[in-house]
Amino acid sequence: MRYAHLPPVKTEDLATGADMTHIATAGDDQGEPLLLLHGTGPGATGALSFQPLLPSLTAYRCIMPDLVGFGHSSHPQSLPGGPGPWFARRVEATLQLLDELGLDRVHVVGHSYGARVALELILRAPERFGRVVLVGAGGTPVQANLRKLTGFYLSPSKSAMQALVDAQLSHSVLPRIDDYVKERFAVAVRPEVRRSFEAAMAPGEAMPVYDESALAAISHAVLAVHGKDDATIPPAAGLFLAEHLSHSDLHLFADCGHLLQFEVPTRLGALIHEFVAAG
Repeated sequence: MRYAHLPPVKTEDLATGADMTHIATAGDDQGEPLLLLHGTGPGATGALSFQPLLPSLTAYRCIMPDLVGFGHSSHPQSLPGGPGPWFARRVEATLQLLDELGLDRVHVVGHSYGARVALELILRAPERFGRVVLVGAGGTPVQANLRKLTGFYLSPSKSAMQALVDAQLSHSVLPRIDDYVKERFAVAVRPEVRRSFEAAMAPGEAMPVYDESALAAISHAVLAVHGKDDATIPPAAGLFLAEHLSHSDLHLFADCGHLLQFEVPTRLGALIHEFVAAG
């Protein structure tokens, strides 16, 4: 997938504890570090998820990892099935990544499942994170609709991936979305990617839920962003965050679904840039 004026993207693999984490970096090497955490779903990766935002974030050192069990990062086979163990492993690997990069403090953007990871990170190591942007955030008590994600591997095909992506958009006809679908499908059908996704979605220990009491412990400046037409995680999740985080702004985009970075990339990128710069 190619975007006009897209800054160069570099990739590398780094040891992160028991795992290897693949990262893509872009923007200003001397800029403030901005960690971008992608959501879940077959074929999701850091670079694919955030590529549309990069032209607006060139002032920052953008760091886009593939979370453990996604893309080109490690796919551990000995980890117990269920959401909880995989979530914990991903959080730990992300903290290890900051150590490996020699970064004491970063700003963080989390999309969907990545927002859930971001919430756990700032609770676990609050001193290591500055400003926080939560886009289409998972992890609150608001129930998500993941049927398209979890059902993809029943009959994996490019048309099934197209349907999965279309279900997360308010308008399915978008520039370059066909390229995104093609590239994401190519990742999704790799055997180790499928194995990790199915293991992480299997019955087992649950992930944390960030309710009123959990959010009360967060003092960071947070920007919650949501699409008003999000059918995957309803906008009530953004409202919940705004209500229960002590220093939270909320921005709702009209006529947008769950994949805001593809529907309003320039507007969302500018919003993130402005919010992070204000810190």
